[in-house]
Amino acid sequence: MHTKRRHALHCSLLLTLCSTLFVGCSLDGNRAAIRPETYQETIRIACVGDSITFGAGVKDRPWNNYPRQLNLMLGSQWDVKNFGVSGATLLKKGDKPYWNEKAFQEALAFKPHAVIIKLGTNDTKPQNWKHKDEFLSDYQDMIAQFAALPTQPKIWACLPVPAYPERWGISDERIRQGVIPLTRQVAEDTGVPVIDLYQPLSDRPELFPDQIHPNAEGAKLIAKEVYRTLTGNDAPPRLPKVLIIGDSISMGYFEPTRDLLIDNAEIHHNRGNAQHTAYGLEKLGEWLGETEWDVIHFNHGLHDLKYIDEKGRRVDPAVGKQQIPIDQYERNLEALTVRLKKTGSELIFATTTPTPEGASGRIAGDSERYNQVARKIMAKHGVTVNDLYAFAQPQLAAIQNPRDVHFSRKGSRLLAEQVAKYITRALEQ
Repeated sequence: MHTKRRHALHCSLLLTLCSTLFVGCSLDGNRAAIRPETYQETIRIACVGDSITFGAGVKDRPWNNYPRQLNLMLGSQWDVKNFGVSGATLLKKGDKPYWNEKAFQEALAFKPHAVIIKLGTNDTKPQNWKHKDEFLSDYQDMIAQFAALPTQPKIWACLPVPAYPERWGISDERIRQGVIPLTRQVAEDTGVPVIDLYQPLSDRPELFPDQIHPNAEGAKLIAKEVYRTLTGNDAPPRLPKVLIIGDSISMGYFEPTRDLLIDNAEIHHNRGNAQHTAYGLEKLGEWLGETEWDVIHFNHGLHDLKYIDEKGRRVDPAVGKQQIPIDQYERNLEALTVRLKKTGSELIFATTTPTPEGASGRIAGDSERYNQVARKIMAKHGVTVNDLYAFAQPQLAAIQNPRDVHFSRKGSRLLAEQVAKYITRALEQ
């Protein structure tokens, strides 16, 4: 780029970032940590980036990508959104410019109070790096677009994480000798501070299973560095981890439970529908994974007691048979409980919610018959029982859908309050 043009761009950007008339902030203000007490609303954080921000390759990506882990560290006063796009480049002439992605417009429309830009890794691919002379001006332009938002966001530029050492055309050498110096130059020219993600993840190849993308632990390190920058403090100790195992009823109360406990625990649900006890025995190892769960809240029952035909389809009880007869349910639930006890987690069993008259493929009253068996097993193993059956029964007309085992949104929220109460007690223990 010609010197005069570069100088003009730098001056224009400085005016955009610093003018109290246009942006209303100073460079020093942009460098300072965020003080939550100065905000009258939830603090919105936009995480802009590529597949590393998105969380590609991270196990349980929706929960373990770095923006989500950051949100858990920050708590309920913050709203961290992931605007990562796999393969995205900062370069406008790259093979997948972030500029052309829907996520870029969504990040701007989010009207963030802070923006974390983590781009540059894909720019090192040979077909993209041939445009490296435009990296500075493209980066400056992106910063200027966020700086011009009415929320006057604080903006940080991240140094990319390492590559170990090269794959898919991504080069650690070009990251070190190209992207990092250019990013620091952008920061110096614009007054936007830097978050160094390269150094904390250097010499940690075990965190990069495919040599390019950090795993969940690597994503946590990224989240901790960003947390430290945003708040000026070290990241807090990890929140307790809670696993909810259950069917569509628990899938209904999972999100409100998670929201109720967002400042106190990480709440996860087993992948998909836990269905009946035989399926639970088959999938339990996968659901538990390698995580050390502090609390496990579990239930099986509604799928066990439903009536099916020879092809496994739900049918009228008069022509079908129960999917898991009650004697087999007892044996399966016993085996499940024994396996769960071995985790050392605090266990909570949720009784099966009522089956109303007219519910397809089920007989009213069967829930309580199966619950009697479950209570006996839980008493034997000293497992706490969250009696959702007794909680829901007196108010079914107000919270459960007619002739259906499922609950209204209001009903799911009320169940969530009951579940959150039991999880909180378990965490206190």
